[in-house]
Amino acid sequence: MQKHARPEDCVEAIIARLGKRIVLGTPLGIGKPNALLDALYARAVEDPGIELDIITALSLNPPAPGSDLEARVLAPIAQRVWGDYPAMRWLADFQSGRTPSNVRVIEFYVQSGARLGHARAQQDYISSNYTHVARDMLSRGVNLLAQAVAVRDTDDGLVYSLASNPDVTLELLPMMRAVERPWMAVGQVQRGLPWMGNDAVVDATEFDALLDDGSPGHAPFAVPHEPVDDAAWAIGLRAASLVRDGGTLQVGIGSLGDACCHALRLRDTDNAGFNAALDAIAGRDAAEAIGGTKSFEAGLYVASELISNPLFSLFEAGIVRREVFDDIDIQQWAADGLLDGHGPLFERLHRQTGLPRISRGLLAAMQRYGLVHEELARDGQSLRLPDGESLANDLADPQVRAALDAGAAGPGLRGGISMHGAFFIGPGDLYERLQALDEVRRARIGMTSVAEVNRIYTDYRLERLQRRHPRFINITMKATLLGAAVSDQLDNGRVVSGVGGQFDFVAMAHQLPEGRSVLCLRAARGGGEAPESNIVWEYAHNTVPRHMRDIVVTEYGVADLRGKTDRECIEAMLAIADSRCQPALIEAAQAAGKLPADYTLPESARNNTPAGVREALAPFRKDGRLPDLPFGSDLRPEEIALIGRLKGLQKARKSWSGRLRLVRALLRPAPSDDERVAFALRHMELDGPDAPRLQRRLVRAAHAL
Repeated sequence: MQKHARPEDCVEAIIARLGKRIVLGTPLGIGKPNALLDALYARAVEDPGIELDIITALSLNPPAPGSDLEARVLAPIAQRVWGDYPAMRWLADFQSGRTPSNVRVIEFYVQSGARLGHARAQQDYISSNYTHVARDMLSRGVNLLAQAVAVRDTDDGLVYSLASNPDVTLELLPMMRAVERPWMAVGQVQRGLPWMGNDAVVDATEFDALLDDGSPGHAPFAVPHEPVDDAAWAIGLRAASLVRDGGTLQVGIGSLGDACCHALRLRDTDNAGFNAALDAIAGRDAAEAIGGTKSFEAGLYVASELISNPLFSLFEAGIVRREVFDDIDIQQWAADGLLDGHGPLFERLHRQTGLPRISRGLLAAMQRYGLVHEELARDGQSLRLPDGESLANDLADPQVRAALDAGAAGPGLRGGISMHGAFFIGPGDLYERLQALDEVRRARIGMTSVAEVNRIYTDYRLERLQRRHPRFINITMKATLLGAAVSDQLDNGRVVSGVGGQFDFVAMAHQLPEGRSVLCLRAARGGGEAPESNIVWEYAHNTVPRHMRDIVVTEYGVADLRGKTDRECIEAMLAIADSRCQPALIEAAQAAGKLPADYTLPESARNNTPAGVREALAPFRKDGRLPDLPFGSDLRPEEIALIGRLKGLQKARKSWSGRLRLVRALLRPAPSDDERVAFALRHMELDGPDAPRLQRRLVRAAHAL
């Protein structure tokens, strides 16, 4: 293995090994080795003879301002939130259309909406389930795997970890070893990454080269939380009520996921408040049938490709505490409650399972998980106790059971995992809290490959036991009346984000007997009398086909679509649609012959309006149970409010009515001594005597809209 202190030297070693045709696979999110990628890109810019393909996803740089106003808003925020983060030149060039023709960026998932107007990105998008990414990288000829790695200095030397992103790497490395073409795996040490154990630990020999400049490293990219509004709270409360105590949880990213996780926290810590809020939106029926409304006695286990800040907060709060084990016998005993510590272990095992003897494999598993003494041994057909006494390997003999319970007891159950994930990303304090974990809690987090988290092919019997009552809660953009979901692409083919793992989790929900897929969406977008419905009759594209329909949640209710006829499905979806959009949806279904001509919407579904949701949740918003930012934010509340007002300014320019309102606001702007305006002018350095007058007036107008 080669070691390099300078990224340029590492790049030269890569070219010496692989030549000038380089197909680079690098992780999504914060697992990218920024310095190495930029050095490789700079070399390709310098030498057009190099052909460089970068296959990746969710590439993040601090936002680039598009105007003077945006620059003024972002400058102090960027300095505080992303101060030492090394923005990637290759990404900035790609986003601005300056990438040279010999460099190609191929993405399989992007930040929502970030590439809608980017023709080259749209053309070079690859549509892959997350679990197929390693396979698809290999088929495209990947010959370089580059990843940021965390490092820990121990008495035995440096120990490396894939940290935030074992997701694709753990699967891709064995695949690359099997190909005959030259290839390399390169790790860049990033000491700012939280070090994670279990499957994420890798030996240095896994890499052909390590880049380590010895610096403390930079903070990983921070992704601030967005405020949670009334509709998101109603959706989150309903989704949280579908989760079964003792079950398994996966939750997607964004404000709807934040609302769901906080609602789960509220359900556990303020159960009366949770139930009162749920009753206010008439959400109890689905809860009783599918999930639950009580606090968590058994706790939850998480198996989620993304370990988000809200999910980690549930782990910190002790709600995520159910442990799983990677041995079928141990897991079965845990599921049956045999490892709860009540009474002698071997007596319990024989009495309740009829366990006849201890095989070598079972003995190793029991020792690994702390159930028996590490010096208990198999000696031919006998057992040898730690004190040297020999016993028959016959648990039907009560004397053998008694001797084992008295002389071979282990230190206690250990080694279980409460949270499995494939990658993590979130606000700055998430990384700080992960870094500060004590070793006991760190060991209960299993960062592993996306193949292990997003599918159940490895050992179905074991994973079925581990993933009891799973609820896979994801976000979608649109859904049809017949139950198909649209999550990644517009009807004209333009990609909004990507499939990611959503289809994998929906498929798992149908493969596991107790599983349910929960797709959350806002019923409509836009205001006024004619909003755009997110529930539609048909759409030119779907991410989840209608034959895999399951549960759909909007702010107005829960539609359980599993096993329903088409008419029943349509009726259930109409009941959770926005009432301003229901007549057109009914007409479309009737025109297709899917609803009878005399269909009448039930009275209970005729008042699905934003005002109704707002009124129902107002007391809980006011008393702080449902706050705007339940998990905090790297952005301060006044900064979030300012950004929202300036977005309103941009939005007003796009319509005649908006421009008219803007003119009125410019003529009668909010006064400079208004507390909100005063903060905005200070923040944007527009409060001095030499500040541009037009910019000052625009800021004041934004506060008068």
